[in-house]
Amino acid sequence: RWWIGSYSALTGGHDTDYFADDKEDIFAPIRPGETATMHRFPRGPQPGTFLHGLLELAAEEGFARFADQAYCAERVYPRCQRRNWNEWGNCLTDWLGSLLAFGGLVPQSGLSLADLQPGQYQSEMQFLFAAHGVSAEAIDQLVRAHTLDSADRPALGRDQLNGLFKGFIDLVFEHEGRYWVLDYKSNWLGKDAAAYSEDAMRKAVLEHRYDLQYVFYVLALHRQLRARLADYDYDRHMGGAAYWFIRGVEAHNGGLWHTRPPRELIEGLDRLFAGQTLEAAHV
Repeated sequence: RWWIGSYSALTGGHDTDYFADDKEDIFAPIRPGETATMHRFPRGPQPGTFLHGLLELAAEEGFARFADQAYCAERVYPRCQRRNWNEWGNCLTDWLGSLLAFGGLVPQSGLSLADLQPGQYQSEMQFLFAAHGVSAEAIDQLVRAHTLDSADRPALGRDQLNGLFKGFIDLVFEHEGRYWVLDYKSNWLGKDAAAYSEDAMRKAVLEHRYDLQYVFYVLALHRQLRARLADYDYDRHMGGAAYWFIRGVEAHNGGLWHTRPPRELIEGLDRLFAGQTLEAAHV
């Protein structure tokens, strides 16, 4: 059976919901005297898509340009008005400014989105590669063995990937010769910044199987770099994956969760997708 598979197809999600924690939209109106914060911002697929769209627009027009508050407000307010979310304009402008200025994009670097220059990043990078009779169970077994200390997580089904495998990466960027994939997550983890702890983000990654997603993204980037860089070496050139729980930018960690899949996992998955058995992929 030939088909085009994806991370969302394997995990039962949808390509358009950005894997929000709430599958239905939750709108809680701001009452007089209440403060609009990102912890109160509507939850679900539509709000998640809206936030993702703001970040995609900022990437297209230049993160540094959006870091200017007046310009940011000029671009954010009309989008709020079109959705009758006028009361969120100030909140979203401040939030986006904080997100762009946060200096933890790469651990111990001080790098922010606003620091990225054109040519240093690509937004919404699409990938598409062949899948030769790959068992979802084999993928699951390999990923579990090499990520998150083999912690328990929901199992994949019995799908067989045969045809093509596709996806879109929110942002790919380079810093000091190393390449990273960045994914924005609009998940609501709690009522304040304290809810976005390392343990809470790790739990969300496990529950939603984002481990699979970031591994596929790193695999796609690995294949791209191998084709484009004459001296490519995974250990030297691959930075890893950054997952940004964007509602938590006020937390001490900014809501950023970093990881780097081991080389043997990525090379094993590469062999699996090329049609080798799980036993051969472990070599």
